[in-house]
Amino acid sequence: MKTRTKLNIMLLAGVLGLGVSCTKFDVDVHSAYTEETFPKTPDQFVAVTGPVYTAARGYFDNYFSLQTAGADEVIVPTRGGDWFDGGKWRDMHYHSWSPSHEVVRDTWDWGFNAIGTCNRVLSVLEKAEDSAQKNQTVAEIKTMRAWYYFMMMDTYGNIPLVKTFDTGTELPKTTPRAEVYSFITSELEENLALLSEDKTEATYGRPTKWFAHALLAKVYLNGQVYAQAMDWNKVVDHANMVIASGKYALENDFLAQFMPDNGASSPEPIFSIPYDAARATGNTLFNRVLHYAHRQTFELSVNPWNGWSAPPAYFDLFEDSDNRKQQWLHGQQYNSTGQPLIYNGMNIVINPYSYNLLPGSDFDIGGADDGGRLAGARCIKYYPDKNQISNNAGNDVVVFRLADVLLMKAEAILRGATNGSLTEAVTAANQVRQRAFPVNPEKHFTAGSLTLDAIYKERGLEFTFELTRRTDMIRFGKWEDALLFKPANAGESHKRLFPVPARAMTNNGNLTQNPGY
Repeated sequence: MKTRTKLNIMLLAGVLGLGVSCTKFDVDVHSAYTEETFPKTPDQFVAVTGPVYTAARGYFDNYFSLQTAGADEVIVPTRGGDWFDGGKWRDMHYHSWSPSHEVVRDTWDWGFNAIGTCNRVLSVLEKAEDSAQKNQTVAEIKTMRAWYYFMMMDTYGNIPLVKTFDTGTELPKTTPRAEVYSFITSELEENLALLSEDKTEATYGRPTKWFAHALLAKVYLNGQVYAQAMDWNKVVDHANMVIASGKYALENDFLAQFMPDNGASSPEPIFSIPYDAARATGNTLFNRVLHYAHRQTFELSVNPWNGWSAPPAYFDLFEDSDNRKQQWLHGQQYNSTGQPLIYNGMNIVINPYSYNLLPGSDFDIGGADDGGRLAGARCIKYYPDKNQISNNAGNDVVVFRLADVLLMKAEAILRGATNGSLTEAVTAANQVRQRAFPVNPEKHFTAGSLTLDAIYKERGLEFTFELTRRTDMIRFGKWEDALLFKPANAGESHKRLFPVPARAMTNNGNLTQNPGY
């Protein structure tokens, strides 16, 4: 039975109004609580912090698109007019986005609205009487704010850094990426001791000490990109804290942790965002990937949208003996009773390789069912939820999990960490590899085969659609490589950052545009 303890907590989010300026952070907000009356009890602390957690559900919307659609793990081609959407997916694939791009703009708005919400909630918490409950809650919100800042720093680089809920009139200025990096790491380090160490239903969906350690490992791993800081030892230190806690173990069945009934009982996820088809909506991923006819396969009440699919080179990373290949739909498709799937009189056979451009087009692969609409393997890592409601699924979304921690540790050692040995790196990486190849020991890593290139490939195999690929590609120097239709763009390193949206620049003259835009 899927836990909903945390979900019910998040549903109290209406206590404080949402809606914070993406550039100013100072919208007038009227709270139902005053310093004389709130918060004092545990339930009241939960209620006042609710908006911070409901904001997290935007992680799987435009931010997902921003991190995914320009990487090598997916392509969203135009299919005879379907999925043209003003050319925004073509722009993502070709890295030709501009400051007015819809996904660039909406992701910025989401992230800074969430940061503003954190600041607003902290301003309320500061008025509460001192208590252990208050201290832990403040630490949790500051940790969430650091996570939101991490995502904005990773995608936009130099960003406004606002730490208080300012009701004045001064607009924030752009802060250099290295300073934001320093703020994030210090904020997380300073609040670690106040966070819960528990892995329970009560802490599910909230930042624990282990969430902070995993996030710190992630930030430090990318420190060379963010701030020319090679903090490899810190990556290992924080990864070891998670591993040594004994709170987490790899899920025996790789895909089980992403199923519609996933939740607090899964041993591997360190931080997940709860979703519910009726009460905590926003997980619509199954619609993006499935062919229209897959409604019959997964007993859905809606027709999927038939869009997102794997480029051939990425699909070919997966060997047949790799358990992770089970996340891909390809070949003959079947309905829920095991009969060949038929749609509009056409036998549905998904071809991972049939990306054939229409004459004169550089992104439209056609709308015929036996052509463009059947092109590309489809990822069902987040297994389609037959109990979905109005296009919303109930799978909780995993943000950090143990496999990532293990591979971050191995990578940091290979990059030069002196507080871990090559043997430790091989052992950590093999915990992940052995789950994928349980009966093929010849596929496991050795001291000779575990290289940075091997780690890069392994991360691709392990973390499809987990919003790591763009960041990984940049860290490994792959972001300018050729994609399916996009040629290599070696002279466009500025595309490692997205532009500050045009609307944000218009609304706040103190912001500075990223170089190259």
